[in-house]
Amino acid sequence: MPLGKLDLVEEEYIAESGDHTPEASRPVDNGDAVVENTNGHSNGELRVRKNEPRVPDMQLGKCRYVRLHDNVNYVAAAIILRNQGDDTEVLLIQEAKKSCRGKWYMPAGRVEAGETIEESVVREVKEETGYNCCVIELLSLQVQGSGWYRYAFFCEITGGDLKTQPDQESLAAEWYNIKDVKANKVQLRGRDFIRLIDEAVTYRSHGPVESIPRVLPISQNVAGLFLEFMIVKHSRDGLRTEVLVHKSIKDETYLLEEEQPFPTVEFGFEYFFAMVVSKCYRHLLEEGANVVFTPSHVTRIKCHPKPMESLAHGVSVRVYCQHKQSATKAVIRSPRYHWITVDSLETRQRFHMEQKQFRPSLHML
Repeated sequence: MPLGKLDLVEEEYIAESGDHTPEASRPVDNGDAVVENTNGHSNGELRVRKNEPRVPDMQLGKCRYVRLHDNVNYVAAAIILRNQGDDTEVLLIQEAKKSCRGKWYMPAGRVEAGETIEESVVREVKEETGYNCCVIELLSLQVQGSGWYRYAFFCEITGGDLKTQPDQESLAAEWYNIKDVKANKVQLRGRDFIRLIDEAVTYRSHGPVESIPRVLPISQNVAGLFLEFMIVKHSRDGLRTEVLVHKSIKDETYLLEEEQPFPTVEFGFEYFFAMVVSKCYRHLLEEGANVVFTPSHVTRIKCHPKPMESLAHGVSVRVYCQHKQSATKAVIRSPRYHWITVDSLETRQRFHMEQKQFRPSLHML
């Protein structure tokens, strides 16, 4: 079967990118793109150095450009806790917006062109609560359609004072016991952030591990919309972990060397995020969603909505997809990919593959 296209039992096929996909389809990287020989690896294949992403394997449309507030919007939100146990409190702000004036919500707001995602959440917390904060970890990514993304972070207070004077950003800020918030004893703008409080409590109980990279957005311009599938299969006894990778990844040692080891798709705004997942599952594996759960977490994000005039305000998201333990290992539909075993605990943790490891959640609307 030729590599150019796969025959799919659906109205529309996903084109597999060839070796000469235009450079514009790749995430923008400021490093020099260097291609070199394998230096001893089999078949004399050319390998891409880790400072150059591989050409996307699959194509579902394409964005001519991505620009903040034009065809994409990012929202940054913060969950900030204090105290422990039954005394745990969450920092909320009282909305000043006409549509929800007087109701309480987590600090949140739109990312502005010319600032990073993390800079945005720090600014929002300062404007709406009066506190200075630092960003510790991404808790969750929420995606609506293909052009709206909300990043919710676990943050900690580093200084400042609780806001007491109302302005256009917020009427006030206050600490509330999380039990009261969950029990509807506080008039909330919405309850969609309750699960984020639970995730923040869970994350805080584990605490960051210095040897494991945090999943914070990588500030790198991305010329389009990209999705990487890290499909992981754990054996029933938990002693064996396998992951689906590109054929250029011979074994787990290559995972740490390559920038983009997993199946990757570029897509356009006409395809909703969840639709892209569904189509690519069917394209990659014989049984598709019958053997792999819907992506539940993210393990890497690239996004950099600056400078303001840039047309590369896109995003690249690596999602964690868990193969069902009860199912036989999925048959791969394309010769581009294969399964490898990941024996090293350090490597599994670094890529956030471990079953009980913290990973930011993914919610597709």
